[in-house]
Amino acid sequence: MRAGRIIDKKIAEKKIAIFSLPEGGTVKKELPLDQQRQQALTDEQIVQLADLGKRIEAHFGSPQDIEFCLEDGRIFVVQSRPVTSLYPLPELPQEPLHVLVSFGYMQMMTDAMKPLGISVMRTVFPKSVLLEAGGRLFIDPTELLRTKPGRRIVPKAYEQLFDEGLARAIDEVIRRPEFERVSPGPGLIRLMVRMMVPIVKDIWKNLWKRDPKSAKSKVESFMEKKQSEIRAELQGKSGASRLEAVQHQLGVLGKEIAPKLLPYVACYPIAFLLLKKMLGDVKELHQLNKSLPGNITSRMGLEIGDLADLVRELPEVEAYLQKANDATFYEGLLQVRGGERFKAAFAAFIAKYGMRCPGEIDLTRPRWREAPTRLVPAILGHMRSVKPGEHRHKFIRGEQEAREAAQRIMDQVKQSGFKSKRVRRLIEVYRYMGELREHPKYLFVSILDECKKAILAEAEELVKKGILNEKEDAFFFTLDELIQLTKGEFYRDIFACLADRKEKYEWHQTLKPPKVMTSEGEVVTPSPRKGEFPGGALIGTPASAGVAEGIARVVLKPEEAHLNEGEILVAPHTDPGWTPLFQSAKALVTEVGGLMTHGSVVAREYGIPAVVGVDGATGKIKDGQRIRVDGNQGFVEILAQTAG
Repeated sequence: MRAGRIIDKKIAEKKIAIFSLPEGGTVKKELPLDQQRQQALTDEQIVQLADLGKRIEAHFGSPQDIEFCLEDGRIFVVQSRPVTSLYPLPELPQEPLHVLVSFGYMQMMTDAMKPLGISVMRTVFPKSVLLEAGGRLFIDPTELLRTKPGRRIVPKAYEQLFDEGLARAIDEVIRRPEFERVSPGPGLIRLMVRMMVPIVKDIWKNLWKRDPKSAKSKVESFMEKKQSEIRAELQGKSGASRLEAVQHQLGVLGKEIAPKLLPYVACYPIAFLLLKKMLGDVKELHQLNKSLPGNITSRMGLEIGDLADLVRELPEVEAYLQKANDATFYEGLLQVRGGERFKAAFAAFIAKYGMRCPGEIDLTRPRWREAPTRLVPAILGHMRSVKPGEHRHKFIRGEQEAREAAQRIMDQVKQSGFKSKRVRRLIEVYRYMGELREHPKYLFVSILDECKKAILAEAEELVKKGILNEKEDAFFFTLDELIQLTKGEFYRDIFACLADRKEKYEWHQTLKPPKVMTSEGEVVTPSPRKGEFPGGALIGTPASAGVAEGIARVVLKPEEAHLNEGEILVAPHTDPGWTPLFQSAKALVTEVGGLMTHGSVVAREYGIPAVVGVDGATGKIKDGQRIRVDGNQGFVEILAQTAG
């Protein structure tokens, strides 16, 4: 049903019917063949029933599970109870129809977030665009999708940058008549043009005019300046003024970062698409992505390998790491032979990357600087699966392969002077801008960590005053509420509120968020990708070329991973916090992702096959099963039906 009309009907086969007996009781009877596929309700009754369901939902204020019966064609409701299995909706009118896209699927972090994490993200981005539902964030691009340029560009952008299935789901909704008949808000296109024209001009100059080799120094200079500004702004303040400074800095962050960094990082996918259009989808294009020299996340992965190689020389340190805990991590190192040497190297690593962690867009997640033992599985796993120095040799080999691929491309176009010049330029742009792809997120996460330090410092003061029991309780309040708490203006029962939110967070963790849903609560399931695939194959998006067979290692949390040599990483998603595992993996399979998301880019850089966007991969593939990953065509085959 939609807008009072029946959109689709599925009539089930009914072989048995239960009839009441005059003397009481019931009897089962097999129905005649001509009645087995007969419609049980008339179309008019279906419409009446849907209307009745909406009225009951409005009365109780939540979706209802309703039982009813018919007598002489009349509908009688016999029971109504709340539905708890539906995914919650954000505070948004059901009409006109809106499209809601999971922010978590775009950022490779689909877990539930605590109120502070959600509040921080909604401070950075406009609250009208970033909505909360079920402890997750959803983008509402509806107004943009109501415009003709938006309907044409946005689904393609989602397909290229984030998730092919997500793009198909959006496309399915925006083609509906009830969506198309609503006009966009007045002046929206003019506003978008005014915002985008300066950025588009900068992108064009970076693509065709400016020296790509100078981009890295410009970007990193801006990043250092911005980080220094924020540290200076937060230092010397306390109480509500410190939290208000945090709120202000987060509020202007998006407006400052986007025009400065987007013109550089956007050139990376644009250069790829232009090369693909000029050359076709040749395999050399994907090899250009290998071993990007200045990629901040790749450097982090290499330095994890360096730490692992150091531990190989220090057996007592290796034994210590297997039983270390966060509270005494550094002190304990000083008690074992070689510990001081490893401590110095590890501390240098943390100074550069300690603000990172899996799910790092959520400020409330423990950072590596706070929980150093979460890096231990990656270090020990690297020792098991990668030979000494191999990670550095592989990186150098990747650089050489990228140069050779570039030369083969140039050999193909050398007969055409103009085309040859443009292709050479785009290859250069693709490599130098590609290495900056992770820089904006690195900056964003670094700033989040500075804000987290300030927030927890104030939370400690609230604990000293007896307002909170422990500083982590602050994670269950919004930024506005924490400011009220420091001012003594929070007038609700703090501990009752805290208990309620902790209970709700536990419930949110049990929910599976949809990729795309509508304001009516419909979870939009996209049609599967078309193609000829082996029977029983799990279909996804081909993200990194090649075919690999091996043992599947299903990893839900990177800090619990135990990858061995030749194993295939199967994960719900990956973000930079998962990067340490890539050195050990033979191939990659994820439930979430697209061509330009983290796992895909890093897999291509490391030269391992990858298939992303495989719905339910971590449940359908069992730990220890032998699988084949076809990164050329985008599917996964389970070769042995039992693990082991």
